[in-house]
Amino acid sequence: MKKKPIIIGATAVLLIAAGYFGAGSYYEDKFLPNTMLDGIDISNDTVAQAKAETTAAIAQSQIQIVENGENIYAFSPADLGVSIDNTEKLETMKAEQNVWNWPILLFQEKQAETDLSGVVVDETALAEILAAMPLENEVRTAPVNATVVKATEGYEISPEATGNKVDLELLKQEMLEAIIAGETEIDLAQAYQQPTLTADDPVLTETLQKLNDLTDTVIQYTISGQTETVPQTAIIEWLGVDENGDVSVNREGVAAYLQGLSDRYSTYSRTRDFLATDGETVQVPSGTYGWTLAVAAETDKLVNYVLAGEDVTVTPNYNGTGYHADGADIGTTYVEVDLSSQHMWYYKDGAVVLETDIVSGHPMSPTPTGVFYIWNKEEDAVLKGYNPRTEKDYESPVEYWMPVDWTGIGIHDSSWQPAYGGEYWLTAGSNGCVNTPPGVMAELFGMIGIGVPVVIHS
Repeated sequence: MKKKPIIIGATAVLLIAAGYFGAGSYYEDKFLPNTMLDGIDISNDTVAQAKAETTAAIAQSQIQIVENGENIYAFSPADLGVSIDNTEKLETMKAEQNVWNWPILLFQEKQAETDLSGVVVDETALAEILAAMPLENEVRTAPVNATVVKATEGYEISPEATGNKVDLELLKQEMLEAIIAGETEIDLAQAYQQPTLTADDPVLTETLQKLNDLTDTVIQYTISGQTETVPQTAIIEWLGVDENGDVSVNREGVAAYLQGLSDRYSTYSRTRDFLATDGETVQVPSGTYGWTLAVAAETDKLVNYVLAGEDVTVTPNYNGTGYHADGADIGTTYVEVDLSSQHMWYYKDGAVVLETDIVSGHPMSPTPTGVFYIWNKEEDAVLKGYNPRTEKDYESPVEYWMPVDWTGIGIHDSSWQPAYGGEYWLTAGSNGCVNTPPGVMAELFGMIGIGVPVVIHS
C-alpha cells in the first residue's frame, strides 16, 4: 500500500525536472522572462525578434520640445534619419543570460539600455526639422551681457539677461543628446543663447572699481587768473568701457568741454569795450589779436589726465596771441589809432611815450577797425598792392614796416605825404595802412616790439 505514494512522488519529480530542462532548452535561443531593453519587454523573443521590436520602437519614439510648459514641436529619431543597430547589444545580453535561471526571472525583472552614443543624424533632415519648428527666432530677445553702466553717482554693474533667442547649434546638441539618453522631452530653455559675460566676472568687477576710482580724480585748469575744476559729473559721463572691456574716454565729450572753456575765456573774435584816450568807451570789433585754447592738443592731454587718475593742476596751451595769466587782455602797453581824430598814441606800461598825427585809408580803401597786433617788423620794405582810385597796382618803398593783419594793412613811414592829421585822409588817404611821419616812424620802430596790440577805432 505504501508503493503508490512513492511512485506518485517520483513521477512529480520527473515531471518538474522535465519542465525545468525543457524550459531551459526553450530559452537557448530566446530571452528569459522579464527581460527589458529600453523599457520594451523582449521576453521569449529571439535576437532577431527583439531587434525588430526595439529598433522600431526607438526610431518611432516621440520626443517633445517644450517651452514654458507647452509642447511646441515633436520629432522622432526616425525623422532625423537615425539608423539604430542594437544587434551587438542583444547578442551580448543573450550570451550573458543563464537559461537555467529562468525560474528566478519569473519574479525578477532585468533591465538594459541600448548604447546610442554612436548614432549619426542626417544633417539635411535635421536642418529641415529646425526650419519647420515654430521658433520665430528673429523676434525673440537676444541675451545681454553684464556691463558697467553709469549710475547716479559713479558706476554700477547691470546684470546679464538670458532672453529667449535660441542657439540653433545648442538645440541640435540637445536633440542628439535626448536621442542618446532615451529622453522623451527637451526643455527649449536649455538651448537659449547665453550671455558671455556675467555680473560676477572678475574682470568686470575690476573695471567697475577702476572706473569709480577714476571719477574721484581732481583735474584743475588755471586760465587767465581763474581756476576751473573739471566736474566729476563730466568725468563720469566721459568714462566708459570699449568693446575689448578696457576703460576708455569719450574724446568728443572731452573736446566739447574744452571748447566750452575756450568759448568762455578766449579773446579771439570778440568785440571789446575800449577806453579811448579821449575818455570815451568805444566798441572795437575783433581783429588779429586774441587767443583761444588749443582744444585739439588739450583734448589729448585731458584724456590722459582722466585715464591716469592722478590729481593735477595745469595751465592749458593756447593758440594766438595776447594771453595773460592774470586775465588781462590788451594790457597797458599798446598802440591806439583814432581814425576820427587821425591821431596815434603808443602807450607803454600805461603811459603815453609817443603820439603823432597820421593819415589813414582813403574812403575808397579805408583802414579797418579792430584789435590787431604787430606780428612782424621789417626795414627797407617794398609794399605792393592795388590802388582802387587809379585802378593800378602799386609799389611803395618804405624804411619801416610793421604789418598788423593778414591782408597787407600795417603802420609805416610815408615820405610822400606832405601833411598829416585833420581831414587830409579824405583826399590823400592811404590804401588802407596807417601812414606815419618818417621821423616819428623811425622812433616808434625802435621802441616797439613784436606782439604789441594795435587798437584801431573810429
